[in-house]
Order: sequence, then structure tokens, then C-alpha cells
Amino acid sequence: MENTGIGRDVLRRLDRYKWAIFVTMVIGYFFVYFQRISVSVVGSDIVEEVGGSIGVLSTAYFWTYTMMQIPSGLLADKVGPRAACATFLLIASIGSFITFVGDQFWMMVLGKIMIAAGMAVIYIPLMKLISVWFPKQDFAVLNGIVIAVGNVGAIAASGPLDMLADAIGWRDVFMVLGLVTLALAIICVIVVRDHPSQRGLPSVEEVQYAKDGTRIEESSAAKMPMLRGLAVVASGGRRFWCCALAYFLVYGSIMTFQGTWAIKYFDSVYDFALAASWMVTMIGIGKILSTVTIGALTSRGMLRSKRKTMIAGTACFAAIWGVVFLMAGEIDSYWFWFAISFLFGFFGGFMTLSFTQVKEWYPIAISGTAVSGMNIFLFLGASVSTSISSFVIGTTYSLENFSTLWGIMFVFSVVAMVLMVLSKEKGKDDQLIGLDRIE
Repeated sequence: MENTGIGRDVLRRLDRYKWAIFVTMVIGYFFVYFQRISVSVVGSDIVEEVGGSIGVLSTAYFWTYTMMQIPSGLLADKVGPRAACATFLLIASIGSFITFVGDQFWMMVLGKIMIAAGMAVIYIPLMKLISVWFPKQDFAVLNGIVIAVGNVGAIAASGPLDMLADAIGWRDVFMVLGLVTLALAIICVIVVRDHPSQRGLPSVEEVQYAKDGTRIEESSAAKMPMLRGLAVVASGGRRFWCCALAYFLVYGSIMTFQGTWAIKYFDSVYDFALAASWMVTMIGIGKILSTVTIGALTSRGMLRSKRKTMIAGTACFAAIWGVVFLMAGEIDSYWFWFAISFLFGFFGGFMTLSFTQVKEWYPIAISGTAVSGMNIFLFLGASVSTSISSFVIGTTYSLENFSTLWGIMFVFSVVAMVLMVLSKEKGKDDQLIGLDRIE
């Protein structure tokens, strides 16, 4: 490739397109978190009107989301992010409308399944688009921004959603969500493109070479057959499996607390005068601060080791779970648990670095597959943990049952810390996994 001296007008057009795509997809990701957390806030209202169980709604969502992770990565690599996202946002929109009109619990479950399937095909295509449209060194900070915006969605789905549902009713909330998701599907078709070449623009590697003569080992337009890509990802050993299993445990425990039982726990055990939904809000705020800060520091080279940062973060996260477990029912202070909720979210956010650590081991051609491999363990963890929680908590909401569940989650977090110690971070001279198997 020759240094062609790409013009400023072309670079400005490239910047406009890539940021338009990024903003469109990040707005979509806001609603991924909003839908994910909404069960913990409006679940009681749904069950009160149509029957059923909050635990079943949460479990149905997470199992569906989990099962969609590998298809999501394969679709991102095979048909492209644009077609994948637009199609599945439409499915999520239909699921929201079914929830709006449903008058039986099975319709609520069906709506949740369709919403989960649709929302599952946002994050991985977004990571693929970032890999293709932005320089490699920007990945950590952009991923941090994505997770932060998602957690803004989680915040909106806690205290603010509680107030909105009181004002207009939970059914109208899902009607609005259906309309918004439908609009996003249409905007995705109009705005998103899978590669700069589809807009007549230079690739990331061409821009990099034109700027400083840096040759890129791999092409952002390269492809790898789906099954081969899965095999390459699975062959990662400690480079993949330790991070995947650690996040399985961490995210499972986060969704058990933040996404399912926190509000019911604080309402049932403490009966705080202030809304327990604001505890979930503080978890989201904590995660926003940690993910944005860590992503920015990593992109600027100020955090030299992602692995050591995550070890420290999971150690603190385990300590917070220890407090939740040991102090359950012991400290009747709203502001104490308010602070603990913030720290829970803050240290839980450290594990987002695992996406960057894992992704650095694989070529762009299978970046979607690699991220989906990680993502499936996140939501498998959420599915398994929420299923366990439904069995442990049952319908009694007693302190004894909650304490048992928190103890299980504490053990999960300690094991996650050990796995991060065993993980392997890519060094400067380490070769990419599977680079020789790209077509």
C-alpha cells in the first residue's frame, strides 16, 4: 500500500460518518440496558395485573439474550452489523408492542423473549463497527463510553422509570419503547454502513498508513468462515477462557442484584422510606464512572496492565459482596446501603476491560465472534444466576433466603478474582491468534 496523502475533506467525511454511526448504535445500546433493568422496576406491576413471577420474566430475558450471543457475533461477521441490527431492532419493537397489549402472563414472557432477542444483536455489531471504523487504540475508551451510556439506560430504568410508570402506567411505557425501537431500526438502515468503502471512504488501515506510514498486519475488510472463527476463539486457552469465566461469575452476580432482586430486597427487608429503586440508580452511576474512567486511562496508556487493573477491581467487588452478605439485615441505614450500591457498581465496572483484553488477541476478521464469545458467558452467567436466585428466593422474600443468595454471589466474586489472576494479557511481541487462518 502506498502513502496516498488522503485529503482533509475525505478525512472530515470519514469522521462525520463514523461518529454518526457510533451515536446511532450507542442510542440503541441505551435501550438494551433500559429493557434489561426494567423487570426489577415494573415487574411487580406486571405480575400484580396478569399473574406469574418476576423471576420467570428475568430468567426468560437472560436465557434468550444468552442464546442469541453466538448468532449475534456470526451475523455481525457474516451479513454485517447494519442488516443484523435493523432486523433485530424490529423484532424488539414487536416484543414491546406485545407486552403493551398482553393480558396473560405467557404474552408477557413472549414479549420479553422477543425484546431480549432483538436487544441481543446490538452490542456485538457495535463492537464490530468500532473495530472497522475507528483506530485500534480508540477501542478501550469507546467501549467504556458504550458501557457508560448503557448504564445511563440502567439508571433511567430504575428511579426515573418508577416515576414514569406511576405517571402513565407500565403498559404505556412499553408502547413508547416499541415506537422508539421501531424508529431506531429505520435510522439504522439509513445511517449505518458496515465498512468505510461502502461510502467511498478509505479504511482505517489506509488512513493510518497515510498519516504515519504504519503498516497494519490485518485488513478491516478481511473475512473468516464462521465455524473456523468459533474454533479459533475457543482455542484461546487462558487468553480467552479465564476472562470469559470470570465475567460469567461477576456479571451473573451483578444482574442477580441490580437487574432482579435489589429493589425487592430493600423493600422487603428494610422497608426504607425513600424509594429502593434509587439503590439501583446508584449502581448504574458507579458503573458509569468506572467504565468511562478506566476506558479513558487505558486508551491514553496510563493503565499499563488491564489484567492487574481487573484483579484489583474484582478483589474490591468481592469485598463489597462480602459486606452485602455479612451485613444483610444488620445495618438499617438507607445511606449506608446507598453508598454500598454505588461501590458495587463502581468496582463491578472494572471487568469491562476484559473485552479489550480478549479482543486484542484476535484479528479484526473475527472480532465480532470473539466479542460474542465473551458476551455469551456474561449472559449465561446472568441466566444461571437469576435461575439460581429464583429457586433460592422463591416467593417468600425472607431475610434468610436473601442472605443465602448473597452468600452464593460472594463465592462467585471470589472465584472470579482467582480466574483473573490466572488470565493472560497480550504483550507487545505476542502474535494474534488465528491470523494465519484468515482468507
